[in-house]
Amino acid sequence: MRRFPRQLAVSSLRSIGRLGLISGLTLLAIAPSVTAQTQAAKQWKKPAPITAPAGEGLEDLLKSARQQVDAKNYPAALALYERASMLDGKNARIYSGMGYLHASQGNYQAAVQNYQQALRLDPKEADFQYGLGFSYASLGQPDNAIVAYRNALATNPRHLNSNLGLAFLLLQRQQYDAATLIYQQVLKVDSRNMAAREGIGFVLLEQRRPDDAINVLQRALGFDTKSSRAHLGLGLAYLMKGDKTNSLKSLDQAARLDPRNVGIQLQLGKVYESMGDSDRALSTYQRALTLDNQTSEAYRAIADLYYTQGDYGNAASQYREVTRLDSNNAEGFYWLGKTYQSQNNRSDAEQALRKAKDLYKSQNADDGIRKVDAALEQLK
Repeated sequence: MRRFPRQLAVSSLRSIGRLGLISGLTLLAIAPSVTAQTQAAKQWKKPAPITAPAGEGLEDLLKSARQQVDAKNYPAALALYERASMLDGKNARIYSGMGYLHASQGNYQAAVQNYQQALRLDPKEADFQYGLGFSYASLGQPDNAIVAYRNALATNPRHLNSNLGLAFLLLQRQQYDAATLIYQQVLKVDSRNMAAREGIGFVLLEQRRPDDAINVLQRALGFDTKSSRAHLGLGLAYLMKGDKTNSLKSLDQAARLDPRNVGIQLQLGKVYESMGDSDRALSTYQRALTLDNQTSEAYRAIADLYYTQGDYGNAASQYREVTRLDSNNAEGFYWLGKTYQSQNNRSDAEQALRKAKDLYKSQNADDGIRKVDAALEQLK
């Protein structure tokens, strides 16, 4: 079974402190389609063998395409499927295979188009709806993703990936009871499903119920001691309780099990920072950037650390990276403005703060607007 690629767009849960206890990248670690991170991803299937009508070399094309998929040569496989679609334009599985291959390469808009075509030809196939939902979620279109997941479940209520994908999106929207109900339904079908057990644990974390989360996640580890997500959740739960020793122990274990998980590195850095070990915090945040240099949360963590140390030059450089990567990040612009203010750079400070205020207004964030107004007043 093939694993789906990293989901790109995931909203953050409510935060604790400036960066937040549960950041967007930590939530990403339990997303249902992140590479090698969840049961849902592990359940995803490569394009199924396709029965082709005889003639014009179509069978040879499809055989070659499957061989390229097995070899993970996705561009070559995609080219072969595209040629096959010109010979048999009414074969839904050819288009679903193309959707899978586009998604595997991060081309989610093209994946959407191919899954939509597959569904026009075979509207009752739950796997196609799931692929469409995954692609929409990866494009940051949760409303469309939810519709697709629900359509899949209308056809097949036990479709594992669609249940987990829907539960995850409901968790993002803070619809905790609905998400928990879906996770519980998954466990009725598969009592050992780690994604569902971990999902319940993270729901409890978001509800600020660390003791209950610890109980659920420790029981989950009884099914899979090597689950980095369960250890991550435990680390967050212990941190929420103020138990930094056990938090660090759990996060260290999570990092050993999944050393390339950016979200884990960020949370580990936050624990080091909370323990007063700024050097190890900084090196851990920098390690996160070596794993993914397009991670705005890592730049934000480094910027915050520099700011608290009074190193405003380096802080400003990192906040600029935050706003470059996420031009709608009101907090990034606010702290960039505050950093310029600390450098007595009034012109740039005012520009950044006014940008932050515009973004806060668009988000109806009254608290953000008030703190920008206070900062602007200080510039006068």
